[in-house]
Amino acid sequence: MNEDRIEGTTKKVVGTVQEAIGGVTNDDQLDAKGKLNQAVGTVQDGYGKVRDKVKDLIDDATPAARDAVDTGRDYVRRGAAVVTRTTGDNTALILIAAGVVGAAIGWLAFGRRSKTDA
Repeated sequence: MNEDRIEGTTKKVVGTVQEAIGGVTNDDQLDAKGKLNQAVGTVQDGYGKVRDKVKDLIDDATPAARDAVDTGRDYVRRGAAVVTRTTGDNTALILIAAGVVGAAIGWLAFGRRSKTDA
């Protein structure tokens, strides 16, 4: 929970109290101020919820990227094993194939970023 959610909730509570007191005392100005504070608090709390959600998405992106890299490494290992079985013990050909696969994965992972992502 971030400060916007805390402040927004506080404003909503204060606004509810102001509206109640304004209604009991027939103070239209305090009643209106309470309704305004509730509205402002609701918006601020909503903004805080969005901030929390974005932070959660960013925090989840790191493990997802790690999983993608691990999957890519697994494909490289599998591909190298298939090349080894297919070509026999031709080390140079295996290294070339692994380099091509690694370059392709690198291009897919990092080459497609726009200049604003860098």
